[in-house]
Amino acid sequence: MKRIVLPIMLMASASLLSAATNKEIKQEAKSAIMKMGGALKSHMKQNMKAGGPVQAAGFCLEEASGIAKKVNASYPKGVSVKRVSLKYRNPADKPTADEAKVLEQIQSDVNAHKAVPKMIVKEISKNSYKVYKPIFIKKGVCLTCHGDVQTRDLEAYKLIKAKYPNDKAVGYKKGDFRGAFVVTIVK
Repeated sequence: MKRIVLPIMLMASASLLSAATNKEIKQEAKSAIMKMGGALKSHMKQNMKAGGPVQAAGFCLEEASGIAKKVNASYPKGVSVKRVSLKYRNPADKPTADEAKVLEQIQSDVNAHKAVPKMIVKEISKNSYKVYKPIFIKKGVCLTCHGDVQTRDLEAYKLIKAKYPNDKAVGYKKGDFRGAFVVTIVK
């Protein structure tokens, strides 16, 4: 009896530890994403308000990556955040092969009308995790630069196309899966 109970107890405590670790990882990732997303969103809103789509596009093209680097530098050691998409605009946002698999699975779930988790935790190796937070097109203003020909601002898109001639980040509609924030956490 003791031989059976001990392994069961060890397995139960390991799964509890795993659940606690998963919760902690998600909380750390959520905090990092809120900081990054908040910084980018507030600057985008300011530029859209000040100069409309052309100024907002200019901000994205010239300043967004610098803000992302600055925010990443403020995280604790071992934590970094990036945005990735299967339909990326900036080649720096191209997912790795493993990230692409996760994005493809999310897109497959969306296409099958399955519920998509708010966050997906993948253990990469011992004490190393990637947390994915899916991004969906929630507001029509996003379509100003990411929509189809009817919804995109022509002048703003001229700037975008000049910098990113191989842009893939268009053709979206409200509610579409856009990509994900990916938080890498190494403990």
